[in-house]
Amino acid sequence: MLLEEPSGNLFGLSQNAGMGWAAEALRGKQVLILSTHGGVRAPDGSPIALGYHTGHWEVGLLVAEAARELKAQRAIPFAGACTDPCDGRTQGTTGMFDSLPYRNDAAIVLRRLIRSLPTRNGVIGVATCDKGLPAMMMALAGTPNLACALIPGGVSLMPE
Repeated sequence: MLLEEPSGNLFGLSQNAGMGWAAEALRGKQVLILSTHGGVRAPDGSPIALGYHTGHWEVGLLVAEAARELKAQRAIPFAGACTDPCDGRTQGTTGMFDSLPYRNDAAIVLRRLIRSLPTRNGVIGVATCDKGLPAMMMALAGTPNLACALIPGGVSLMPE
């Protein structure tokens, strides 16, 4: 490994071990889970910090479930996020100037997060709403050489 791989790969292993991943599992397949999650929930579901909108409030639960399943399959899940704004909160303010540009900006950030984990074997995108979901789709489309899955959530789901 020291002679054939980038030094960042070894550094990454030390980071993974430092975060508590079992040493014997450090060389498993790595899957990045990206989301537009916002807010912080206590284990009982009560708010610690609010998100911008209810659409991304529960995305963290989807990310956690995907991570548990990946771990059960002996993969190493990584999670990253680029949260999204809410048009409703910015109505009538200069915040609306940032609403539509967010999609492109977030897609760039999400693609940078994907490239920033060079040892990943695939990416799962979990996103909601009319800005976060297109941004995630754009980011995943920008990685044609990776296995990708898109999981829509929140208000992006079809009514029953």
